[in-house]
Amino acid sequence: MGFNKHEITTDITKQISRYIVETKYEDIPPAVIERAKNLLLHTLGVSLAALELLQGKDAVALAKELSSGSDKGCATLWGSGIKVSWEAAALLGGTLGDMLDWEDCSWTGHPSAGVIPSAVVAAEVLHKSGKDLLTAIVVAYEVYQRIAMAARANINGLNIFASVVAIAKLHDLNEKQVNQALGLAAACAAVPANIHEATMSDSLNYLYGLKTESAVTIVKNVLLGIENMEDTFDDTTSYADHFDKKSYAPEWFTKEFGTDYVLMDIMVKHWPANMYVQTYAELASVLQKKYRIDPDEIESITLSPAVEFRFYRTDKPYDSLTQAQFNTPYVVAALLYHPERGAVWYKKETLHDPRIYELMNRIHADGFCDEEGRRPLHAMPHLKQLIRGYHPEKTMTIRLKDGKQYSESLFSQPGHPSYMFTREEFQDNFRLETKYVLDPAKQEKIISLVKDLDKEKDAASLAELL
Repeated sequence: MGFNKHEITTDITKQISRYIVETKYEDIPPAVIERAKNLLLHTLGVSLAALELLQGKDAVALAKELSSGSDKGCATLWGSGIKVSWEAAALLGGTLGDMLDWEDCSWTGHPSAGVIPSAVVAAEVLHKSGKDLLTAIVVAYEVYQRIAMAARANINGLNIFASVVAIAKLHDLNEKQVNQALGLAAACAAVPANIHEATMSDSLNYLYGLKTESAVTIVKNVLLGIENMEDTFDDTTSYADHFDKKSYAPEWFTKEFGTDYVLMDIMVKHWPANMYVQTYAELASVLQKKYRIDPDEIESITLSPAVEFRFYRTDKPYDSLTQAQFNTPYVVAALLYHPERGAVWYKKETLHDPRIYELMNRIHADGFCDEEGRRPLHAMPHLKQLIRGYHPEKTMTIRLKDGKQYSESLFSQPGHPSYMFTREEFQDNFRLETKYVLDPAKQEKIISLVKDLDKEKDAASLAELL
């Protein structure tokens, strides 16, 4: 190591760096490779679906501006086809990945919004093979989630590690260089602040994009020869100093590397909505399909129990995607009027549809869920319950104006680790996600390429289809 005024007594960062450098495609179990392919396909699908939104088009315009509108870049701008700078393509991919809140959700937030765009763009720029791309995806999921779990943090600011690891792996950095990259990533990680939870700002989407963009620059800095940024997870004044010492769990950094693949525990969202809203959306869909319910004929909807910090009612139309995605009554009402899930829920005409707000105010909560079913529960305690595997049964009851009443109950929804999609279901989801932005022939080309990605000599062929 270089100069450090503190005594370094552990080698956590070196162990992580060694895992990143030494892991090979052949080391990864086939089931994990299969899940990586499916996570890749799903994340590409929901990213492209976001291009239907005005916000998606704005993100494309911003990426073009950051690349000075150049058509001589090295990376494909998704949804456009023009070539732009590596940084601009990464910014767009990360931003689109989270825009519909439809990607994934784990203990640590949304790893896919960092891992997938960073890996796909880097593989294109560096002309890496499909096996290289899949290996980088798996390694980035595994390392990022352990780093975040050590801090017991799921904020998007730590997602920078997901992006940096993917790019560092694909750039074939050596162990020392990876160590330096992790140090720069720690220095650039956001302060643990979730202001978007209070303000419902759509800047949340750009925060993922800003991390993917920064990760490219971090790796380039390392290649220029940055020194003395190593051992960031060992220096007690670095990473560890910024988190709650009571919950800090350094054993997570290297826990069961190479034997327990935490990406297999990731929830893949079935619905374009916050994780706490997923099961309620599923219940609304089940009830509508089973009983052919006309939303105009609904007298009331009762949720038992609801999740308090995702349950709001309002008469005022939303302009914020985040505000709508994080609100169970809005999502349920939007689904009942637009049963085919997708970007349509968050287009301006839907966000301003008075029928949706009228129905929202007929949705009630029969208590809020906690572990005993008594006290109202707020934010992080509920997340910790989910981490421990606790999923309270939820019931939705719809009462019609003619007095008829229908109820359904569920513990979770398709895409939950215990209720995961099959490969065919992932492919069908991709077709639905990209229905309005890709023609069927291109959809099938992408599906086929991802299915056999480990046979691809140059993964740039994937990015060029986007």
